[in-house]
This record gives sequence, C-alpha cells and structure tokens, in this order.
Amino acid sequence: MKVHLTTLGCPKNQVDSELMLGMLTEAGFPLAERPEDAECLVVNTCAFIDRAREESIETILELAKLKKRGSCRALIVTGCLTQRYGGDILKEMPEVDGILGTSNLSRIVELVRQAAGRQDWATSAPPGYLYDATTPRLLMSRVPYAYVKIAEGCDMGCTFCAIPQFRGRHRSRPLADIVKEVEGLAARGIQEAILVSQDTLAYGRDIPGNGDIADLLLALGATRIPWVRPMYLHPAHVNDRLVERWARARVVPYLDMPVQHGDDGVLRAMRRAVTAKRMREIVRAFREAIPGLTVRTTVLVGFPGESEAAFQNLLEFLEDTRFDRLGVFTYSPEEGTPSVAYPDQISPEVAAERAAIVQEHQDRRAWEQSAALAGTVTDVLVDGPSEDPAFAWEGRTAGQAPEIDGVVYLRDRSLTPGRFARIRIVEVEGYELVGERA
Repeated sequence: MKVHLTTLGCPKNQVDSELMLGMLTEAGFPLAERPEDAECLVVNTCAFIDRAREESIETILELAKLKKRGSCRALIVTGCLTQRYGGDILKEMPEVDGILGTSNLSRIVELVRQAAGRQDWATSAPPGYLYDATTPRLLMSRVPYAYVKIAEGCDMGCTFCAIPQFRGRHRSRPLADIVKEVEGLAARGIQEAILVSQDTLAYGRDIPGNGDIADLLLALGATRIPWVRPMYLHPAHVNDRLVERWARARVVPYLDMPVQHGDDGVLRAMRRAVTAKRMREIVRAFREAIPGLTVRTTVLVGFPGESEAAFQNLLEFLEDTRFDRLGVFTYSPEEGTPSVAYPDQISPEVAAERAAIVQEHQDRRAWEQSAALAGTVTDVLVDGPSEDPAFAWEGRTAGQAPEIDGVVYLRDRSLTPGRFARIRIVEVEGYELVGERA
C-alpha cells in the first residue's frame, strides 16, 4: 500500500511526520510523492489556533475527495487536532478511516495496515510519547538543516494557550540521546540542528542529574554539527548564569524569545511570570554577552483587557527593545483556556488593526537593519535551489532561521547546496538579501 503524508503546522509537527515516515518505510510501505498516487493518505494536523484548525479540516476534506476519484482507499488523520478532538472527528467526518493523536506515534504502522478495514482511536490516553535517537526517521526536505525535538509538553500554563491539553506536561529527552541524534544527523550531512520544543529553556529540569539547557548546548558544541540553533525560549527562565553559559556554548548568535506583550497588566493576565522591565534587561544582557546577536520575538495583540494604554505600552516596549525579527499574532479564544472567560474581550477588527500597526513598526526597523548589511561579508549556508528563477540558489546567514526570517539569494551557480560559502551582501530587498561570493 503506497502512503502519502501531508504535514501541517509547526516544525515540531514536522519532526513527528518524519518519525512516522521513518517507521512506515522501515515497515516496508512505499511512499508516494503525490497524494493522487497513494492508496493511504495520512494528514498530520495542527490545532494551535482557529486558522490552524480550519486549515486542517479543509485539508482533510480536500484529500478525502481522492477516495472517490483517485487510488486512495483509506484516510488517516494524526496530530494535535485528533489528540484534542478525536471523538468529534470520528463522529462528524465519516470520510476518516482512522485517527492517531500525539501520544503514541509508533501506532501509525498498525493503523496503516488496518486502515481500510476499521476505525481506531488512539488518543484517549494523556500524551506521553518521546522519540529517541534510535527511532527511524525519514527527513522530509532536501535541505541541510533538521529539527531536533528535545522535549514535549509544557508546564507554564499561559492563559491563552491550549497546548498542554494535547501535548501534555513537560518531559525532556535524555541529554546523551539528543547528542547521539545530532551526531547521527551530522553523519548524514546535516549542517544545522534546530532545537525545538514547547518550552526549550525548561529542558532537563524534570530529569534528576541530566543537566539543563546550557549543559545540552555545551555538549552539542563537541559534536560535528556546524550550527546549533535553539528556538522558543521563554524569558521567565532566564538568569545571569544561563546568559554566561550560553555565551560560552557553540551556538549561532541568534535568540528566539517570544515575549508576547510589553504591558505588565497584560503579561500578568497571560500568566507569563515575567515583567516588561525584566525582558528589557534579558535582551540587553544577551546582546552584551554575544556580539552580533540577532534577536527574534513574537507578540500577541488583542488579548482580553488589552486597553489602548496597554497597547501603547507594547509599542513603547518594542521601540525600546528594537528586536531584529518579530512575528505578530492576534488573540484567538481557545476552548478550555482561562482567557476565554475573561471580561473585556477585544473585537477581531481592533485586534487586526493593532497587529497591522505592530507589523508596520517592525517593518521599518527590519528594513533599516537589512540596509546596514549591504557590503558586509558573512558565512551563508546554501540551502538549495532558489524559488526565484532569477537566482540559482538561496541560503541563510546565522541570523536567519528557516521559513521565518527571509533568505539570501545567490546567483553563483558554482556554489554547492548543503555547504557554507563566504558571501558579500550586495543588495537588500526588504527582508530578503542578495549575495555574491566574497
């Protein structure tokens, strides 16, 4: 039975998909590049916010059409949507032949084997699954980077976030196992390991004697992987000792720290366990400790009770902190979270207007910063062929994470994908850069 897998959502979902593909391949199932050619379709879904759930449902229904006009005999839905709403999916979507949540990815092989004959629900148990370095994994993209999930779940309890409901409590992988996985990726030619989890700075605290995130980064510095990039760093976990050890670790000079807001009242209502003043101090400390640091963040506007004064405090915070990269999202009321019942809900129209103001503010800052890069020389990791036909390749500097921070376009066809090149930035086009071999 040929299998095609569609992945939606974040890099953590991509890791889950690659693990399932690895298990299916090891079990002997051939993979189809196009869904039209597959006998079994698997959709790994996202359920983080309304838009993600809508995209997941639309994708399921679109692929279900292939059961009528294609070779598809079975449709399996996996991931966060089924972990959270598994019973509803089986009841409301008869097109689905089997579902699997986030709690036991290894059951995907069993489900594909039986998919055409029965339905199954494997999501009733609380999430507890963690993969290890021996788990089969098929990398989905022909790129020189790979995501490494170092932990699952979250204990922070932000009042707007439903992730603990379907990803469970925080649980870390053993440090030695992560090092083993990264070494294995380096042996396969991977140049960049991107560390992801729901709460990366909480890594290791749940395993006595394991070591924390700084210990992990220092250990990864002894591997053959050239670039290590940790993502999703909660500012409430930062202290001076962490900053000092982080500066000694061999990681790219890039800090991904979602602040969510810059008003203390909103931060308290979000239960972020940190103040705006403290976050200013953290960013300043990291910048002083790490030369050439790129700092990325995300903010959430339209949270219940976000007054005009609170929004202005956010803008002032952003102006003071001057983040190099920023993503802005509007509040989405999530079933089962405390903030749904908060008074003073903000209208979607006002939230969208505030998001546009934040984005305009950030665009001015980012373009000023990009313009300053013209003429500089830096190392670029050549990811692969350019999506823009005017260029041969595209790559990234250490200050550009994949898929979210723009790229460096490269005309020189003699460059080698999957390798580093010394590049001079010759043009700046908004968030994108153009480079030539130095």
